[in-house]
Amino acid sequence: MSKNFLKNFFSFILFVLLQIFVLNKVNLWGVVTPMVYIIFIFSLPFQTPRWGIIFLGFFLGLVIDFFMGIIGLHALATLIIAFLRPVFIRMISPREEREEHLKPIFYDMRLVWYLLYVFGLTFVHHFVYFFVDILSFHNFSRTIGVVLSNTACSVICIFLIQILFYKSSKRY
Repeated sequence: MSKNFLKNFFSFILFVLLQIFVLNKVNLWGVVTPMVYIIFIFSLPFQTPRWGIIFLGFFLGLVIDFFMGIIGLHALATLIIAFLRPVFIRMISPREEREEHLKPIFYDMRLVWYLLYVFGLTFVHHFVYFFVDILSFHNFSRTIGVVLSNTACSVICIFLIQILFYKSSKRY
């Protein structure tokens, strides 16, 4: 087995356990629960094939759904961000700015690029998650408030995890 496969496998397990046993117990103001398990999809290398990202995103969501007793909600949200990830990366940076051996993590990319990337995909994830959860646009402004507050909390947690646990993959 390759070194990258083992790293990805252990990070998958770590983020699932962190989300299920620690972060799901956090409930700020009765509204905000950080969802950082999506960092696994965000930090996959640029050269990961699109089908692999989509499969891993769906599988990650199914695993979270299984442990939370929810049917398909996390799977749908992670499937959508896994599908949109390559499109979003192309939108915010041309191919010439990315080196294929790099990962879309804080240390390898510019701060503004990284924040756009993480905030954009986290917002999409949370938007899908919360609007599918309530299946209504009746209380749109309150739901957008919940989406934005959860997005802000999740982005801050993801940024801190990136600083603490990831290192640069740049080759000098």
